[in-house]
Amino acid sequence: MVESNYNPFLYSSRGATGLWQIMPGTASGFNLDINWWYDGRRDIRASTQAAFTYLKYLHDYFDDWLLAIAAYNCGEGTVIKAIHHNKALHKPTDFWSLSLPYQTKNYLPKLLALVTIIDNPTAYNIDLPSIPNQPYFTSVDMSGQIDFSLIAKLADMSPQSVRLLNPGYRRFT
Repeated sequence: MVESNYNPFLYSSRGATGLWQIMPGTASGFNLDINWWYDGRRDIRASTQAAFTYLKYLHDYFDDWLLAIAAYNCGEGTVIKAIHHNKALHKPTDFWSLSLPYQTKNYLPKLLALVTIIDNPTAYNIDLPSIPNQPYFTSVDMSGQIDFSLIAKLADMSPQSVRLLNPGYRRFT
């Protein structure tokens, strides 16, 4: 919700895309293909796996969830540089003490607020819908290329629905 408002087609001005707003360099480091036909950063399953793997890597590196999440947002190099800067000045190196980009300083509180609201919606007079814990879709491996309009016809769905369920594909014919 905080990254992309659940829009897998969203592109940032810096080149990140997909639900998890993954940058091209990060994508290549976590085995997400990007080519003329397909962008794995927009593939729901592939990008979610990559985002979780990347967050785990960042947590293992920083040994702190707030720093890991900050690094996910602004890049691990930016967080490392801010930590080194504070260490040189004998200042604390926790997230709240670091000089990080404005977007990152706002990103983490938004995420923490969202977690707090979801954890206790009645305290905030919010009625969250019940979502069944079951798959919404399944993957079907194709042996070759197929036109999305044919998939839509075979599945008795609109081409727009097929497109929305396959955001990783850049070409539809």
